[in-house]
Amino acid sequence: MSIKDTIAAIRKEAGITQEEMARRLYVTRQAVSRWETGETMPGIDMVKLICVTFGVPLERFFDMPMSYYCQCCSMPIPDEEMHGTEADGSKSADFCKYCYDQGDFTAKGMTMDEFIEATAPMEAKALGVSLDEAVSLMATLLPHLKRWREVDENEQQFGDELRAVYGDEVMDKANEKYVAMGEAAHLQADELELAIKEQLRRAVESGDTEGPEARKLVAMHRHWLCMYWPDDMYTPEAHKALADGYITDERFHAYYEEVAPGATQFLHDVIHACA
Repeated sequence: MSIKDTIAAIRKEAGITQEEMARRLYVTRQAVSRWETGETMPGIDMVKLICVTFGVPLERFFDMPMSYYCQCCSMPIPDEEMHGTEADGSKSADFCKYCYDQGDFTAKGMTMDEFIEATAPMEAKALGVSLDEAVSLMATLLPHLKRWREVDENEQQFGDELRAVYGDEVMDKANEKYVAMGEAAHLQADELELAIKEQLRRAVESGDTEGPEARKLVAMHRHWLCMYWPDDMYTPEAHKALADGYITDERFHAYYEEVAPGATQFLHDVIHACA
């Protein structure tokens, strides 16, 4: 659906006139009319305002679903030749060749804001918009893309408390490490997370917080943490401090209690005994 048709559809879904839409967006009725006829197009910031005002996702303004775009930089990747490659040489389903090559991201050690600053000039040139518009568009799109989405969600859910404990520098490094992970590394981490839950179940059944099942659990958990934490962050004391948080934070407590009743406390005790 074209942008002009999308705007008209959003207005009609809201059951309002062009005059009312104009009032809510602080523009003239004529501006709305020109958008709907295709005579002119709203700028990037106005599109964002339309989405916020009428509660619609930004992707409605794109002719293709978000999966059509590189899940790192948001560039369209309609042709297979535009796709990056995995470590085995196969084509990546999610990332363009400029962002992803041989199973790894080409731009590492960057926060999302730094990535936008570095790549916005190319985006502006490709789209034929101003640099400010490109920055605005990327700042809106990137938090919804695969590479950046989980970092943004984690920041919203845990960011304030984690930064209060570990500091901004440590958290920024952790985020940079996360977004630099390739697909293979993410898959390995996800598989290890599932294996940890299974190992936790076995250790709980053993009832021994210092036995072989417990020691194996702590080793697996330590390895999993080191996949995400900055390289110089892990210490047994930091591991134990995290375990203390598992007890006091209802979100972590609920996650581990899915394994078995009392699993959270058991994991805490095992880490304190074996880390």
